[in-house]
Amino acid sequence: MNQTETAPFLPDGFLKRTRVELPEGLAVNPQATPQCTPEQVEEVVVAGPPTITKCKIEQPGAEIGVDFISTLASPAGPVVTIPAFVFNVETPDDPSSPFFGAPSMAGFNPAGKEATFLVGDLNPKDQHISFTTEPDLESPLVGGAPVIGSRLVFNGKAGAGYITLPSECNGQPQRSPLIATSQTDEEDSSVSVTPYSVTSCDKVPFEPGIDVTSGGKQTDSPNPSTVNVTIPFNPDPEGITNSQLHVAKVTLPEGAGINPSAGNGIASCTDAQFGLGTGNPITCPAASRIGSIEVETPSLPGILGGEVYVGQQLNGNSTTGETFRIFLHVTSARFGVNVRLLGRIFPNPVTGRLTVVVAENPQAPFESFRVHIDGGAHGVLTSPDTCGPHTTNTALTPFSSATDATPSSAFSLSEIAGGGPCPKTLAERPFKPSYQASPVSIEAGKFTPLNIDLGRAPGSQEVKRIDVNLPPGMVAKLKGTEYCPQSAIEAATKGSGKGEIASRSCPSNSLVGSTRIAAGSGPDPFQTDGKVYLAGPYKGAPLSMVFVTPAVAGPYDLGNVVVRAALNVDPETAEIHAVSDPIPNVFNGVKLDIRSIAVRIDRKNFTVNPTTCREPLSINSTIFGGGGNPANEAQWQQVTSSNGIQFVKCKSLQFKPRFFARIFGGKHQTQRAQNPKFRAILAARNGDANLRRASFILPRATILDQSHIKTICTRVQLAANECPKNAIYGHARATSPLLAKPLKGPVYLTSSSHELPDLLADLHGQVPIRLRGVISSQHGRLKTVFNNTPDVAVRKFELTMKGGNRGLLVNSRNLCARQTNGFLNLLAQNSRRMRTKNLRLNIPACHGGKRHHKK
Repeated sequence: MNQTETAPFLPDGFLKRTRVELPEGLAVNPQATPQCTPEQVEEVVVAGPPTITKCKIEQPGAEIGVDFISTLASPAGPVVTIPAFVFNVETPDDPSSPFFGAPSMAGFNPAGKEATFLVGDLNPKDQHISFTTEPDLESPLVGGAPVIGSRLVFNGKAGAGYITLPSECNGQPQRSPLIATSQTDEEDSSVSVTPYSVTSCDKVPFEPGIDVTSGGKQTDSPNPSTVNVTIPFNPDPEGITNSQLHVAKVTLPEGAGINPSAGNGIASCTDAQFGLGTGNPITCPAASRIGSIEVETPSLPGILGGEVYVGQQLNGNSTTGETFRIFLHVTSARFGVNVRLLGRIFPNPVTGRLTVVVAENPQAPFESFRVHIDGGAHGVLTSPDTCGPHTTNTALTPFSSATDATPSSAFSLSEIAGGGPCPKTLAERPFKPSYQASPVSIEAGKFTPLNIDLGRAPGSQEVKRIDVNLPPGMVAKLKGTEYCPQSAIEAATKGSGKGEIASRSCPSNSLVGSTRIAAGSGPDPFQTDGKVYLAGPYKGAPLSMVFVTPAVAGPYDLGNVVVRAALNVDPETAEIHAVSDPIPNVFNGVKLDIRSIAVRIDRKNFTVNPTTCREPLSINSTIFGGGGNPANEAQWQQVTSSNGIQFVKCKSLQFKPRFFARIFGGKHQTQRAQNPKFRAILAARNGDANLRRASFILPRATILDQSHIKTICTRVQLAANECPKNAIYGHARATSPLLAKPLKGPVYLTSSSHELPDLLADLHGQVPIRLRGVISSQHGRLKTVFNNTPDVAVRKFELTMKGGNRGLLVNSRNLCARQTNGFLNLLAQNSRRMRTKNLRLNIPACHGGKRHHKK
């Protein structure tokens, strides 16, 4: 204490209490020596100085140092220094004790009057220890002369001393702040700074170990698991203990991932509720607890317990370590332990493999740090998909150097999820998904929802793609339905899941259905709903569907899973072949483990059934599994499924179309050897059966002018959509109640397998349609047959053939000389027929320009 410069040399204050903070990393090891009870320190056996207490007699190994106390023998001096033995004191386990909650204690009794205890407490941020004198200091001399100084010296002992130097050689001096309180409760402070830093870190050993075990034996299951990091405390031959752990980086086995099933009921703990770096009470919700902790330290007896909590998501990008976080709390009320750690989880975006990083560990020794993650139906981790062995890798950084230790550990599994031998490789996993695709109603020509349901057994291959081939005639009404624009699809891909739920990215008028996805391992997968939208051209297909599923589970918002399916349309049959994009098995780092997919295309008056009941039709599908490598399409495996459907009530559909045929041009065009322009119109009624086959035989007066057949479109050119312009001999137009706009296109002569070229109407619009007519001669008359026309509602079809020097038809006589009749034969999809043997062609030029229509 500062003293006056003149007699009686009193201090400027009488000391009541001191508090000294030890430097960070300067560890106190209460278990290094035997310990005395506080009562043994209090009880004097031989008066001093130095005082001999019962502790000195009964626990001679408990002596850890000496405190040299300076006081005044009288107000005028001289200064007297009294030594007092300092003992390692056990902390009481009685909560009513004033010393309960101290991690360590030391005590001394300088004059046999009252013992003074150095009561430790831990800093909640970095766990460095501080000592406070309790109870209030009194003079060790009779008469109460003031204490004017204290020199506390702890004994050293290589490898097993009460105090261990830090492991970190950072070149910085060690700081020890002091707070002194006077008898009048005035405070003053000071800081001791050593003139040196810790050295010789290159001599500090660091030999950690890792042991990872699975509490279950089944693959693809929410097994409990334990990760145990060990650091031996036994000193090396030079008496130097292992370095403390600074950064822990643990990479769990490939295939072990975050389990979506945990989304059922899980909550998260906010930073404020956890109070990282504080001593505030932890108020994390009970539903945020996902595991427990057990710690063994050489500093304290027994096993310290603790909890693992889910930390609040801070952003949606899992590569930052701010999406998936865990809070680790190690606590002991008896020893005042309150260690709070933050673990950041970095999942591999492709495989879902998890790397956990705890970057700010305190410089405190431990021999074993075990983290138990709970299993059960909603366990947060999914076990790998194969037998193993499954290896956990580490990069453990000590305080003593920047060189990582890399111990590893492996475990194996023995059963597949649900029981049975476990697969040795990913390719050996079974792949037998359940699958059903069918319309709700099987009534012919009826608008009806379409349902697709897929199920996957635990432990089997993940579903990577679904291709669906709808039967002929099972189409959709596009009229009145918007397309979800590309900008909206991109917005959904980049947006948050909660934002998508609150305000859908795609227009409401593009909505055509919904989805329900079940994901996660265990008996109770997490279920989430999504929407299905109609969209425009995609990957060469004229149409597409967009499946948008918000990935919101419990406290997590991972964005939106957006999968697009190209809707290819067979131009000659109008059959729809839907090909999905790859279905993610890992999304934003989460191993989805999709268990079922239910698709409902249920927009009102959207999907419509065929109008044929002649034979059962099938929805044929191909389902692709992940095979040996879900990220490599070449290694996928596939199974096929066929759902037969027998449509009914076809006979109730009528078939009463109207047909018109017309020769254009003036009188001159009706003359023999002229090439007239020709148009045929077929008009159908809404609700009738669709056309299956159409045959039309021209009058004998109109025959094929083969001299005008010059350029035809080859099969190769047609496949490449590169038919030459000179192969165009007409044009066609079709309107449908299913489409917003007519289909239009040229009429070509194309290569065929017949004697004459085929007539092909190449229609374009929302969808491509090609109507192929086979041209032949029957009894000297020109016959054109459109076989197997698509089972699609057409309100009106117009076929116009050119005349003049590009005309394919030539008059064999004057068309006005007598009546000119053709032959019409129409066959409906439900087998109803309409025949007209004497179909009179409308030739206005023969009637003064007046039109005559013959039904």
